[in-house]
Order: sequence, then structure tokens, then C-alpha cells
Amino acid sequence: MKKTLFIKCAIVTSLLSFFITAGDGSLHGALLYTATQYNKLYNENVALQLELDSLKRQYGNDKANLEAKIADLNNRISGLERELDNLRKEQQSDRDQAARRIKELEDMTELLKKKGSDREQQLIEENQKLQKRCEEDLVKLRDDLTAERDKHVKELGDLRSAYEKKIAEMHKEINNLNNELSTLKKLTEKQKEELDRMEDQAKELEKQLAEEIQKGEITLKRFHDKLIINIDEKICFDSGKADLKRDVMPALTKITAILNNYPENRIIIEGHTDNVPISTSRFRDNWQLSTERALSVLNYILREKRLNPARFSAAGYGEFNPILPNDTPENRALNRRVDIVVVPRLSGK
Repeated sequence: MKKTLFIKCAIVTSLLSFFITAGDGSLHGALLYTATQYNKLYNENVALQLELDSLKRQYGNDKANLEAKIADLNNRISGLERELDNLRKEQQSDRDQAARRIKELEDMTELLKKKGSDREQQLIEENQKLQKRCEEDLVKLRDDLTAERDKHVKELGDLRSAYEKKIAEMHKEINNLNNELSTLKKLTEKQKEELDRMEDQAKELEKQLAEEIQKGEITLKRFHDKLIINIDEKICFDSGKADLKRDVMPALTKITAILNNYPENRIIIEGHTDNVPISTSRFRDNWQLSTERALSVLNYILREKRLNPARFSAAGYGEFNPILPNDTPENRALNRRVDIVVVPRLSGK
């Protein structure tokens, strides 16, 4: 940029010197340029001269700044060189001091070798004893680790045996379930008809016992292969007794009539109590009470001798087959019950 400005200034100056007056005041070439053109060239020349002066001043300032920075860098270099020289001198001093210390230690070591033969023998013996103790500790540690390993191997073997036994039991159970499933899949048309008839029987019971079911006195439970008619104790028996109350007789009559329509089913009557012990002149425990209650229901159902007694059985479970934990009065009341279990003759017998 500076070079371009210099060239432009030189061209303008040459043109002015050509067209402006000579020494005698006459104009040369005045016929080619007007006063306006002359003024324009003159103004351009002045502007370029001012810009040139400004650039010269800027150049001088930049040069001064650079020279100052160079001087500062030279001073810093000189300082670093002095510091490096001092470090070299300190390093040499440390090396000399280390060499003297090494020489002193070598002399002292040589002296100890000459004077310390007895002490050396003592140290050797102590080292041998220490080595022996270490070997004994190592043997003991090895034995302990071996015993620990054998213990874990035994535990692993026991665990594997228990695991294999459990797996075998699970496989056996799976096989049993598969066999049961296979049996269910092989149901004959007759057996399927029996299941359908049991479903019809359940619907008929729900219809005939709707009032008792609504009151919560009787509950019907449906399963794949059986139907359970659950009768609440409060409508069957007084506390601690096995004589049927008149309140339950209408429901039992309805149940008997429906059972009579399905004479091929097996009927199991189960008596259940809570876990409160009983001991009276008539019942020595809950086993006897629950059995007597089941027999009372059985006798009522078979009173008219229309049903085949060979299809019936009765059992007392005492407090040992609860439907809920015996931990509240409400739960114990629900556990005191008689269940009439209806099982269809799926075998066709």
C-alpha cells in the first residue's frame, strides 16, 4: 500500500511540473487542461502528501514499538542465560558433593566389612531362623487354604446334590402335571358331558339358592373337576353343637332335590371348625365336633332314601383346613362351616 501511494504521488507531481508555469511565468500545455482539472489534480496531490506523512508517522511508531520489544526480549534472553549459568554451577556443586558422599560411604562400607564378621554371622543366623519361620507359616497357610478349599468343595457337592434332587423332584412334578394334562385332554365325550352337567347343576343351585347366597349364608365355588357348596355355621348349628338348626333345613332340601337330578355324582360332606379348643361331655375335641356335624348334614340329605348312599361320604377336618387364618373373630366364623363337595364320575364308573 505504501509503495502504491509513493507511485501515485510521483505521477501527480510530474504532471503538475509539466503543466504549471515555467521560469518565465508562461504556461506549457495550458490548452490541454482547464482550471478545474488543475485544481482537482492539485487537491489529489495534497491529499496523497498528507496520507504519505501519516503513513510515515505510523511507520515510525511501529518501528519504535518493535525495537522496544526486541530490546525487552534481548534483556530476557540475557537474564535466562545468567540463570542457566547459575544452575550449571549449582549442578556441578551437587555432583561434587555427591561424589564425596559416595566416597565416604564406600570407605565406611569397607571398614564395616573388616570389623563386622561376627555381626555378619549373627545376621545370617537370624535370617535363617526368620526364613524357617516364614516357611512354617507358609506350610500352615497352605494347609489352612487346602482345608478351606476341601470344605468349599464339600459344600459345593452337597449343594449340587440338593440342587439335582430338587431338579429331579421338579421334573417328577412336571411329568405328573403333564400326565394330568394328558389325561384331561383324553376326556371321553361321556366325561365332557359329565362336566357340562356339573356346570348345569351349578347354575341350578345358584338359581334355587339365590336368597341364601344373597344373604351370605351359602357360597358356591366352581372348579374344573368339582363343585363346593359352602354352608355357613350360623344357619346350621348352635355353638359347640352338632344338631341341625331348622333355619338350614329349607336350603338342604333344595340341595337334596338338585343332587337327586344328578345321581351319578360323588358327594363328600366335610365338617370344619375354627382353632378354639373344645371339650364337653359329648365332644372331646374339634375333630369329633366337625365329624358329627358332617354326619348330621349327611343324614338329613339321605333321610328320604332317594339317593344312593354308596355315592356319599363324610369327613371331619377339625381346625386343620381353614380357608382363612384363625387370627380374627370374623375369620374364625368363616372357618366354621360345612362343605358339600360335588365330584362328577369322570371315570365313567
